[in-house]
Order: sequence, then C-alpha cells, then structure tokens
Amino acid sequence: MPPFLRSFALLVLMAVPLGACGDLPRPFEGAGREGDPSLLELRDTGTVRVEGGDDLPQGASAHLARAMARALRKRDIAAYSDSQNGGDYILRPNVQTSLVETGAKLDVTWVLMRPDGLAIDTTRSVGELSSNQWFADEPTGPEESDLAVPPDLVDKVRELDGVKADPLALTYDGLVALPADQIAFMITGDRSAFKAAPFMKIALIDFAGAPGDGNTALARSAGALLQSKGILVDKEIGEHSIILSASVDVRPVEEATREPLDKVSIDWVIMEVDGTELGQMQQNNVVPRGSLDKHWGAIASIAAQAAVETLEGVLGQIATRKQLQLRADKKTLSAR
Repeated sequence: MPPFLRSFALLVLMAVPLGACGDLPRPFEGAGREGDPSLLELRDTGTVRVEGGDDLPQGASAHLARAMARALRKRDIAAYSDSQNGGDYILRPNVQTSLVETGAKLDVTWVLMRPDGLAIDTTRSVGELSSNQWFADEPTGPEESDLAVPPDLVDKVRELDGVKADPLALTYDGLVALPADQIAFMITGDRSAFKAAPFMKIALIDFAGAPGDGNTALARSAGALLQSKGILVDKEIGEHSIILSASVDVRPVEEATREPLDKVSIDWVIMEVDGTELGQMQQNNVVPRGSLDKHWGAIASIAAQAAVETLEGVLGQIATRKQLQLRADKKTLSAR
C-alpha cells in the first residue's frame, strides 16, 4: 500500500468528550457462564470498587478508574475508585496497549468480580489516547460523590459554581461510556430506560473545502461506517439529531521534498443543531501533489474510518447524557 494510503495521523482536540469505544460483546458472554451457577447470582444492591489498570501509567490508570466509577454513579450504582478496601463487587480492567505515533491504543476487558475474586462477567471496549492523555498526571483532590444526583443537576451546580468541564476527564468519560452501560446491566438487569429511549440520529452536514469529489466521498464513507455500527444517519434534522461536519483544507507543502506534496487537513466537528460545539478532532497527512484533485477513492474511506472509530465513544457519551439510544438493530435500520 503506498505511504499516502496509510491511516491518517490523528490529533485529538478536546472541547468536550472524545474517545473511542469499540463494539461490546454480548452481555454475560464472559466468565461464569459455565460451572458454579452461583457466580451469576448478583446482590440487589451494593457498592462497586473500581480498580486501576496495571498496564497503564499511574496517572492514566487513576483517570480510567475514576471515569468508570463516575459513569456507574450516573447510572445509580454506588461506585468508587479511591480506596483498595471494601466493595460488594470489584471491577478490574485488564488492559492491552500498543503505542502509536499519536499516543496509545487501548483494548480494555472489564471484569466484574465477587469480593472472593470469582468472575461474574466481562465486557470489552477499545479506544485511543493522545500522548498528553496517556502520560497525564494523577488526578488531584478527592473523588466526587454524586451518587443518585441527576446528571443535569450536577451540571447545573457546576455551572453555578463556575466549574468548567475538564477535557482530560471528559476524554476518559468517553472511553467508559459504553462499557458502563453493560456493567450497569450486569448488576441491575434493568435496561428499561434504554429500551424506551428514542434513537439519536447523526446528520452529516457542511462537508466542505475538499477538491474533486472529496466532500461527497467523505460524507458517504462516514455515513456508511456509522450505519454499519448500528448508528442512525438521517439527512433531515430532527428533535434527536446531532450534526457531524467536516472542513477540508488541501494546500501545497512549501518545504523541498523528493516529490511535490500536498498537505491535507480535515477538521471533524460534532455539534448540536443550534451550532453549539460538542467536540472536535483533526486529521493531518501528506499526499502526492494533485492526487486528490479529482477522485479521493480509498483516502476518503481511510480518513472516515479513523474519524468514526475515534468519535464513536463520544457519540455514546452524548447519547447517554441525552437519555437516547445510540445503536439500533438491523431491523430498525432497514425501516429507516
């Protein structure tokens, strides 16, 4: 594959949550399905102690654990990560990492266990962190205690107190949003709120700036990838819509090189229908001069795939905050 067809380098610029979470396994597909049936007998109520990951820098490990505890509290489950003692359940992340030029890729298997160490079930997610997020300092101050406080009220109180959202914390929130849903279901078995919630829809609007067929090719590729993941894409803006747009800039590289090159920059932006920005990311790469003047071809697919994989976790967190469902089944998709 020619060098210019390799994956675009990602520079994640966090205004609000960014993160990427991959497809989750089916509930109860982990340890405990065979053998002692008591492994699947969960308590009606209880606390969850979230542990840190061994294969992460100390700061990243603490941020990941705090984010999961925070996500579970938003789902009315008493969770904490600032102590190694107690817990009616223990949640342990087994993390596999691979360093890349822009930071690190994470493959996390969350294991829900009884206090005696016997596994109940697992769920898995994948994501990516920038270098600054990977080598972040440990969080300072005590862990929040917002259990049973409605998320919108928590946000209101923060606004009144002048407390701004921490982009780093929001990044980790995006990494745990989808697995937190699965873990909450493992503990409570209650998904009625999610089943009753309407679906969030993604409107692909304002793809602009690309030469040739780039704007159309990027929008088409992004829409197909989102739909393949069960995410609804609709050209019409409605009550439950979120807008995804892309601004493209292609200009000649001024430095002397072996062959003339163009620098390609793509700014992806997620926003509310009123234009309020929810998050953004940027892709940068170089291609042979003029190679995108007519047809983008595989470049559009590669760029869209990298963007969708990174933004998937963000969309999951936005859907959770809005009390919407992110993914529809194939029957629902075909009906749209």
